[in-house]
Amino acid sequence: MVIINVPAFLVQLTADYLRPGWVDQFFALSREGVAAGYFWQPVTYMLLHGSLFHLLANSLVIYFAGRQVEQILGSRVFLQLYLAGAIFGGLLQLIGSGGYIIGASAAGFALLIAFTTILPELEITLLLFFIIPVRMKAKYLAYGAVASTLIFALFDMFPGYGHLAHLGGALVGYVFTRWLGYGIPLPIERMLANKQEEQARRERMSAKEYISEEIDPILDKIARHGMHSLTRQERRVLEHGREKIERRTSVH
Repeated sequence: MVIINVPAFLVQLTADYLRPGWVDQFFALSREGVAAGYFWQPVTYMLLHGSLFHLLANSLVIYFAGRQVEQILGSRVFLQLYLAGAIFGGLLQLIGSGGYIIGASAAGFALLIAFTTILPELEITLLLFFIIPVRMKAKYLAYGAVASTLIFALFDMFPGYGHLAHLGGALVGYVFTRWLGYGIPLPIERMLANKQEEQARRERMSAKEYISEEIDPILDKIARHGMHSLTRQERRVLEHGREKIERRTSVH
């Protein structure tokens, strides 16, 4: 993708010199262009850049994060992630702002967050301001990148930057890699998994085991504190026990 972006930038500079404004009108992503039926803009906008520094920054992210992601996920899935992050991020920016949108930043954020989701504990070294080496775990880079971008978007800082596109790309990178089975489960995911595991354990228990391990402690609690002391979960356990006993009775 870096090899594609560099000659695309040279073509962009040449076209802008020969016919100023033509590239942005037809190939950058804009509400006007989408309304006019320029259906290619959600793809072509990612090949354009506002400056050499813009191109360099995106290329560095794509290269260092992208090569790790490609080695793990493969070239085909890498390309799917790259395009999905760029397209979704661009459209999110389009909805939230006007003007022309250019750059591969959304794709870069998708790759960066995918990389940090797949290898969250990997120790990496960053050059702060391209000078000061800072060593950290990959997951902290993701936290910092997303948090700062969210703050920039909420408080409208650094206008002209596609903060919403960056957030859209980051969201795609995270969801995409989690869908593939990578990353640390969220607390709610762990809670649901534990709940499913507990439910499966109870289903495997015989009626006698269920009464002994699940029902008897609840009955003791009722005897001590009354029916009103039961939690919603304990009431569900009683209901499940009644159903288990009824199933056993019907079988016999």
